[in-house]
Amino acid sequence: MPDHNQTAPGDLEVVRRFINTWSIPNDTREETDALPQLAGSPELWRTGFPENARARVDTVSRLQRLRTDLRRACRREVSGEDALNEWFSTAELSVKVRSIGDAVKLIVEPSEASFVGYVVAGVANAIASGEWLRLKTCPDCQWAFYDHTRNGTKRWCGMTKGGPEGRACGTIAKVRAYRAREEKKGSTG
Repeated sequence: MPDHNQTAPGDLEVVRRFINTWSIPNDTREETDALPQLAGSPELWRTGFPENARARVDTVSRLQRLRTDLRRACRREVSGEDALNEWFSTAELSVKVRSIGDAVKLIVEPSEASFVGYVVAGVANAIASGEWLRLKTCPDCQWAFYDHTRNGTKRWCGMTKGGPEGRACGTIAKVRAYRAREEKKGSTG
């Protein structure tokens, strides 16, 4: 799926791309899980995550559990928050102090060389910076996107998905709402 300016800043982009290894493509509307194929092929993994190697502890089932929990957290479900807390308590993470210009920041880093550790550390840093709240999933196609709007209220992955001729989740939702209002008007008029 095209990104249409949905990319997240810094390490959060890897998290977004990882979440999007599961999706409901608009052309087929059937759930797809690219993770087993990615994990089964070192070449495909390097293409999808060129700077993030997969370690022996990054089993497909562990990666799928993490992705499911991240999706729930992006939807702001309480169970997703609980799951993130569990990942934070079990992942091997370390906190470092970094000077950035005149500021000092705490940065969470993985202690173990694993993709799961990298993703969990990226989520922790995004929460600390306030960027996490802008990572969302579309209520229609479930695509993860980063909300670049000024007020942070974007709801759908896009209004012109796949270009002006493609299926657009936001447009379809607005058309559904319009039709429901028109139908209601017709039944009362």
